[in-house]
Amino acid sequence: MKRAGFLAILLLTLPVLAEQPAPALRPDQAPVIDVRSAEEYREGHVRDAVHIPYEQIADRITATVPNRDTRIVLYCRSGRRAEIAEKALRRLGYSHVENKGGLEDMRRAGYVTE
Repeated sequence: MKRAGFLAILLLTLPVLAEQPAPALRPDQAPVIDVRSAEEYREGHVRDAVHIPYEQIADRITATVPNRDTRIVLYCRSGRRAEIAEKALRRLGYSHVENKGGLEDMRRAGYVTE
C-alpha cells in the first residue's frame, strides 16, 4: 500500500515538474537572437531572446555582441531569415554563428518560449 501511495504522488507531481521554466541564460551561454519582424516577436519568442530584425543585424549586432568570437544562436520562422543574418554576421567576422531554424525548432530543442 505504501508503494502505491508513493507512485500516486509521483505521478501527480510529474506534470508540475515538467512545467517549471528553464533557468535564464547564464553569462557564459550564447545570446539568442530573434531575427523576425517586431510583430512576430510580440506574438511569441524564446525567453531572453534579443530581437534584431534580419535586415538590421549588420548595423545593430555590435551593441549586443561586441566580441566577434562569441557563439551566437539565430532563429526566425523557418530558418531562411536566420540564414541571411548568419551570412551577414560571418561577413562581419563573427565566427561562431548558428542558425537554429524556426521558433518551433527552438521549442523542440528545449528553449523556453514566451
